Amino acid sequence: MFLLRLSLRPWRLAPVSQVSSAAAVGVLLLLVGFLAWMQAGLKPVVARLQGEQVVTAYLATDVESQDESRVLDQVRQSLGAQAISEIRLVGTQEFISNLKGQYPDLSRELQELGSETRAIVPRYVSISGMLANNAVDSVKLVSGIESAESSKDRYAHIVGAFSALRWVAKVLGVGLILALFTGLIHLSRMNAYLHQDALSVLRIWGATELTLRAPSMISGVIVGALGGFLASAGWLTAASWLVHHVRSLSPMLRDLPSASFGWAAALMLGGMLVGLFAGAIGGMSSDVAAAEAGR
Repeated sequence: MFLLRLSLRPWRLAPVSQVSSAAAVGVLLLLVGFLAWMQAGLKPVVARLQGEQVVTAYLATDVESQDESRVLDQVRQSLGAQAISEIRLVGTQEFISNLKGQYPDLSRELQELGSETRAIVPRYVSISGMLANNAVDSVKLVSGIESAESSKDRYAHIVGAFSALRWVAKVLGVGLILALFTGLIHLSRMNAYLHQDALSVLRIWGATELTLRAPSMISGVIVGALGGFLASAGWLTAASWLVHHVRSLSPMLRDLPSASFGWAAALMLGGMLVGLFAGAIGGMSSDVAAAEAGR
């Protein structure tokens, strides 16, 4: 009980510095939590963009209508057991029908071509899913396929940008944690001088090193817990709104995780742990000060 009362002495003598430090801890923890969420959430997005692709295989003009289903089956067989989410054949009429919504005049002109329509309008097989890198080469070997292309290369610059963003988030998160840890150590060292007289007496009575550092550690846990509580409250209040708006930026971000309660609990626990370790390191100052005062 004496150690607890001693650890609360900075809150009685310097409450402004304790509260302001806890508020700073809360803001920094909230930023660290957001960066950690972004860094972890972008990982499945990058993995999906690297593996997911759409292969478009164009049928040769000499392929008859009755042979289209055969070509489709051969394309499916050439891909084997790959994770295909959709494979379908887009014929001449379906291609023209898809144009009616945005280009009604063009679709009407194509229909008026009569027998020449088939030679002008492409027929193709569309394959989407988590495909291997050699999927295009396998499809090109199918008899009746004139050419094939993949959307994989189209996302290369986006994958690079997201990968760089993950590293930036990781570096910024580590920097914020170091700044948070350094600030709490400095606060613990300042609080150590408020414990100096009592700790010098405890040292004379033969108190252990852990006992001498306990007030600083408890004070750090209290500051960290209050900061963690503020960060958790901010996360539960604003995270859902923020996640919704980040996801709405692009369909590619739909795999970002939701703002679960686990993140709020992690912020609370993280604040307490940072405060504990910072108090333990800052307690070394109180230990030295007590030793000097006891001489």
